[in-house]
Amino acid sequence: MRLSKIAGLSVLIAVLMLYAILEASQGQTPAQVTIKNFAFEPGTVTITRGSTVTWANQDTTTHTVKFGDEESKPLGKGQTYSKTFDTPGTFDYACGLHPSMKGKVIVK
Repeated sequence: MRLSKIAGLSVLIAVLMLYAILEASQGQTPAQVTIKNFAFEPGTVTITRGSTVTWANQDTTTHTVKFGDEESKPLGKGQTYSKTFDTPGTFDYACGLHPSMKGKVIVK
């Protein structure tokens, strides 16, 4: 009887550990946004909480990535900016130098 309780507890611990590993691996869905021709492509990215989005400027013009009061440094051609999102929600952003350029990050 005691051996079956130990075996059952061992199975439960193994299942919980597997669940924790799967949850941790699902929290990482990096996304890439290209800046080109005065546009963010794709315009909307969907990621999971804890993931990072990287913006890569492939335009000949300098751009920034601006979320409200937070703004990247000016990005020249070939430069990147990355941001990790730890809170679920929808986050609108724009280029601080060209406000008509807009994008969105959806964090699940």
